[in-house]
Amino acid sequence: MACPECGGEFVLDEQLCSAICTHCGHLNDPEQTLLADHIDHSNSSHYPLGRSRRGWHQSKEDRNKKNMVAMSAFIASVLVRLNHPGLSPRAHAIFTHAMTTGGYRWGRKANLIAGASIAIALRESNKSDSLRDIAFFLDDSHLSLSRAFQSVISLLNFSLTPTDPSAHLPTLQTHLLTLIHSDSTPSLPADLRTTLSSLSLPAAVHTATSIAGIITAHEPTLAITRLPTPPTACALLILGLEAETRTSLPHVSDLARVLAARFGLAGGVVSSRYKSLYDTIEEWIREVPWLDQVTQSKFRSARPKLSKRTLVAKGIKDIIRAKEEIWKKHMQAQHKISLVFEPDLGENASGTASLHHEGGTNDDLQCTGGSSSSLPVAVRANRRKTTHGSLYEAYRLLLNPLSPSARTGLITSASHDLGVDVSLGTDLLTRPSAAEEENQRQGIPPTRLQLLAVSRGGTSPSDIADDELFEPGELEGLLRNDAEREALVPLMELNWGSLAQDHAQDSHLAEGIVPKRNKNKQPGQTESRRGAKRVNMDVLGRILRRGTEASQSDTDSDLSLDEADGYACPSDLFGEGTSLLTPIRPRSGRGPSPTGEKRQQEDVDSPSEIIEGWRPPSPGPGSERGFWRFGDMASAGDECRYEEEW
Repeated sequence: MACPECGGEFVLDEQLCSAICTHCGHLNDPEQTLLADHIDHSNSSHYPLGRSRRGWHQSKEDRNKKNMVAMSAFIASVLVRLNHPGLSPRAHAIFTHAMTTGGYRWGRKANLIAGASIAIALRESNKSDSLRDIAFFLDDSHLSLSRAFQSVISLLNFSLTPTDPSAHLPTLQTHLLTLIHSDSTPSLPADLRTTLSSLSLPAAVHTATSIAGIITAHEPTLAITRLPTPPTACALLILGLEAETRTSLPHVSDLARVLAARFGLAGGVVSSRYKSLYDTIEEWIREVPWLDQVTQSKFRSARPKLSKRTLVAKGIKDIIRAKEEIWKKHMQAQHKISLVFEPDLGENASGTASLHHEGGTNDDLQCTGGSSSSLPVAVRANRRKTTHGSLYEAYRLLLNPLSPSARTGLITSASHDLGVDVSLGTDLLTRPSAAEEENQRQGIPPTRLQLLAVSRGGTSPSDIADDELFEPGELEGLLRNDAEREALVPLMELNWGSLAQDHAQDSHLAEGIVPKRNKNKQPGQTESRRGAKRVNMDVLGRILRRGTEASQSDTDSDLSLDEADGYACPSDLFGEGTSLLTPIRPRSGRGPSPTGEKRQQEDVDSPSEIIEGWRPPSPGPGSERGFWRFGDMASAGDECRYEEEW
């Protein structure tokens, strides 16, 4: 087909969906329409959105992309808070490189790696690493972030120049200890060595580290932070020593010269850094009204009471405390940065590195809006399938189907360790109690008695003898020896009386002799009655029948009124031997009775005086002698009243 414009040849172009002239570019079909059957239909199962078991767009690659975007936004937000937003691309590149090289999982590790990447980017630009501030934004500890920082540096083989003077302080501390305790070539004056020997060098290093942190984090940036760090570290250590003594050190120039020699420096460089540092601290002291200030005298020739160095030495710790409070208030005023990403719950990738190997932590935490939840710890790359197909698990399930059988019981493992054969029948017969199962769930090991009961198949005396419950000599050690028993005898006699007195009282009571009543006895003391507490049922039955028959008729069939009056109260039925009813003396104003004559004869024959408790007569019209009978009380009705006798 020829082109109507130039007569050239048309060629079909599928991308343009029309025939086009190769000479002038004229389109044969300006609408550029194409039917569907003119192209090959793609039968591929690939879709733009990946599908997995969790759903659409939930594969591992998609999750990594979403987490990377969230982490990039988090890194940029932290750097904006630190007033260094231009370092965001470099920090993100370091983070991506570290995650790819180390194979770290998404979780707390990724969080720490992001903080370490920010610190490395700051260090490369000759800025303070600000690990403390970054740890606050990460909601993690400063120590964990420092370990992650060293781990990433070792992993990526970075060589960074320290910008923090506190990095040289441990070296200076060791060097100073060597100089103080060295006797061969004393390079320090005697009085300076004496002063330094009485100080706590770790406390001085801690104070110097705090001053270094305040200087590096100061806004605007101080001029001293742009200078080399070794001389600054020497000057900071001198200030830390003076803060501990709270006064100026003698021979400071000699101390500066000795410390500078450790790094091959001149003593004058350290002295100049020292002077600039205590001038800066003096300016900070002027901002705190309650600290001692350097007063200028009216006369130029007059010297102040305290030198500037002494005032600075006294105010260093107060300045550190004030700066700490200012930093805390500043950080608390800022809101935490929200970081939301999906943690990696699957298997570890091959070659996964661990922060714990480099001195870090091995825990994975999911960070969602500043909160964290723990994940499984130390998941291995090649997991082995855990099987619980042992015989013990089978019959334990039969015994208690509702109990979790995630691991074998502790009694079985301990029995195997001790060489004890625990069979199926033994375990079925000796099922553990609820307390034992609770101890197993809590991880409490079984006792020796439990292991012995399992091995013997029971806990009866026939299965376990008493000798097996104690070690040789253990039971004898619980008993008192002769010396201890003799020492306790006076105490026992003081509380309960002597044994000889108790035997004498028992013998008198057995012979029927009642001891005399003690006149000096206190009213609160009581004597214990000894003897058998038995009741003569025949006598008790006669008394009860007599009362019942008296209610039916006025005649007494078994006992007369005199006999009833001759017996003691019902409480006297408890006596010794066979004579349980003891007659009492007749009351005054009444006729003699046979029992009274018998009692008088017994009084003459008895070698000791017999005293009985006196009971008042029961008043009432039913008896001539004032003794109420059971029948009279039942028939008296409302006329039966108690009348007092004076």
